[in-house]
Amino acid sequence: MKCAVVGGTGWQGAGVAVRIASAGHTAIIGSRIPARAESLAKKLPNLTGLDSELFQFSENAEAAKNAEIVFVTAPMNAHEQIVEHIRGSVKGKIVVDVTAPVDPENQIENLWPVEGSATQQAQRILEGEASVVGALKNIAALALLNYKKESPCDILIVGDDLASKHTVIGLLDEMNLTSYDVGSGEVCRTIEGLTSMLIYLNYAYHLRQPGLKVQEIDPGLDFIPDEDLFNYDS
Repeated sequence: MKCAVVGGTGWQGAGVAVRIASAGHTAIIGSRIPARAESLAKKLPNLTGLDSELFQFSENAEAAKNAEIVFVTAPMNAHEQIVEHIRGSVKGKIVVDVTAPVDPENQIENLWPVEGSATQQAQRILEGEASVVGALKNIAALALLNYKKESPCDILIVGDDLASKHTVIGLLDEMNLTSYDVGSGEVCRTIEGLTSMLIYLNYAYHLRQPGLKVQEIDPGLDFIPDEDLFNYDS
């Protein structure tokens, strides 16, 4: 399978491309300047040890046109423009929006779009053309690049089409990433807001690549309280 990574020449795009290739799929790295995509596509095999044939490059719309699934890893200040640019190339496809609305000039601040989140912005632009799924919002690029090591992070998935989310969950499983469906596209503002929180934790506590993990917690009770025990104010 061929997967495009549009706006894909940054750290996050490189990480997504590596994970795609690690699953045996072809990653088509897209950029508005194809020479940048070519440079990255030629460097990643040496960096990762993955087969060079698994990395291709193209202009963004052309990459999306030649792929079955399209990942958008554009920075927020270019997100709307890039999604609009690929609109004619994604008819009937799944578009995985990876962008978090982090301000490139101040990474603990967000550039929230009027739609509410980057994924909701992509949903508006691609309505009637593609099924948009939000994913990979909170995992660090280095954790994606280090594909040989099991990731300690879980991936939160949002979107309005259940079948599309299941397809993405299956693809992420091939990439050795555990993911959870956490709701509709409306939930994505919460998910995307966690990214700047993780960056803040990194700065404030000098944490190395903090991430999210879904974990069941033992309540430590030897009994289950009866519902009648509680009185709720109405």
